[in-house]
Amino acid sequence: MSAVFTFVGVSTGHSAIRRIYPRWMDELGIDSRLEGVDLEPGAPAERYREVVDRIRSDPQRIGGLVTTHKLRLLAACRDRFDELDDSASLLHEVSCLVHRDGALIGKALDDRTSALALDRIRPPGQWKDSGLVLLGAGGASIATTLGIHRAQRAGRPVPARIDVTARTRQRLDEMALLHERIGFAVPTRLHVTATAEEADAVVEAGGERSVVVNATGLGKDRPGSPLTDAVRFPAQSLAWDMNYRGDRPFLRQAAAAGATTVDGWDYFVYSWTAVVAEVHGIDIPASGPLFDRLSEIARASV
Repeated sequence: MSAVFTFVGVSTGHSAIRRIYPRWMDELGIDSRLEGVDLEPGAPAERYREVVDRIRSDPQRIGGLVTTHKLRLLAACRDRFDELDDSASLLHEVSCLVHRDGALIGKALDDRTSALALDRIRPPGQWKDSGLVLLGAGGASIATTLGIHRAQRAGRPVPARIDVTARTRQRLDEMALLHERIGFAVPTRLHVTATAEEADAVVEAGGERSVVVNATGLGKDRPGSPLTDAVRFPAQSLAWDMNYRGDRPFLRQAAAAGATTVDGWDYFVYSWTAVVAEVHGIDIPASGPLFDRLSEIARASV
């Protein structure tokens, strides 16, 4: 009987992974099928417990990947996990569920996969004097800063400064608490931007060659952009939308303002291959022939 890999999201039927996953399994020689579970944002706690208990109770269900619901799922089901990795404990979220030998392990991998994607967009040696602007202070941005912290601790080049925006103070305060806890050393400015015009001003002040990231989900799960059409991007800046699908007006705005644009495709592939490797207990390097082959398969499946 095939193993079952669970994909917990909002509209899993629209994800390219529904076509990609079986082809990856053929390439890897693994008998595993993907099962999507759609939950509305802000679903009640009992729905998350139902999903996690179904995985825990069935040896064929080997774990899976969580999008959108990472924080709420862990908050609702913390007592269901036998173990959490360090990143899950720090970020208070799980993106990866591993069910092995009767134990359920929760892992947060976004700090690692966002760092890989950021390295591909802006190679570490090119950060000199350039900054990073994170639009949105949710889980994706917080995980990105954790990945930057670990890169700096390892002696790798990191952004010269970081600016983070959010509509309200709460998520910024959560990021500040994490930064204090881990000893985050990159100069960071936190901005409450109640309007898109205020977010425009943060982008415009980001400095030459800055990397501006849409980490809000706007343009994918929800319509719109965190910026206005009048935004001006700094000279030689780069705009990265973490989303790989959806309308993504943020990228249109950035291109119109003369910025180089990058979508979330590489981030998508890094995120999925990392979780597939963890859940199936195999090694998929983040570069090299196997990763390149899996990326080619993914591109051909869209």
